[in-house]
Amino acid sequence: MRRRGPLNVRIGEVARLAGCSRATVYRHVADKDELVREVLARLARARAAAMAPDLDRIADPAERIAEGVLRTVDAVRSEWWYAALARRGATAAVARIGGGPRAFVTLTAPLVAPFVEDLAAGGRLRPGVTVEDATEWLCVVTTGLLAAAADGPDPRPRAEQVTFLRRFVADPLLRRP
Repeated sequence: MRRRGPLNVRIGEVARLAGCSRATVYRHVADKDELVREVLARLARARAAAMAPDLDRIADPAERIAEGVLRTVDAVRSEWWYAALARRGATAAVARIGGGPRAFVTLTAPLVAPFVEDLAAGGRLRPGVTVEDATEWLCVVTTGLLAAAADGPDPRPRAEQVTFLRRFVADPLLRRP
């Protein structure tokens, strides 16, 4: 995937490099798209683990959400696999990797779900907001910001971006104190 990009993976080459048969690879994944999704989900979980300590230091949940979204967008944009997809139109490429927006929610959920679960455990989610819905909402927002970032970085200063995300993304999820 690093050499050719996520869309140019060949199961035969994966099997050869792994020292197994194609049939063995297919025992673990249904097709090439599932293999790519699994690799990208693993990378997302690693990214989430790397970001967690910094985000844990932010006491205000709304600010943590806003910073988490912005840092996720920044991190994903710097990933080798995203750059490879962006050359082919990242949104269309992700859709091609099976499931469209749903596939991207699956890929970004590992970055978001642990934090949302912590909010729920602490009673911070608004009544009626489920962990699944909040996770999907934050993943959809992140995906939208990634698509917008294809046109270049947001011209607003970071502090204004955080304020915007607090108001329109985080506040609707959180219980009022």
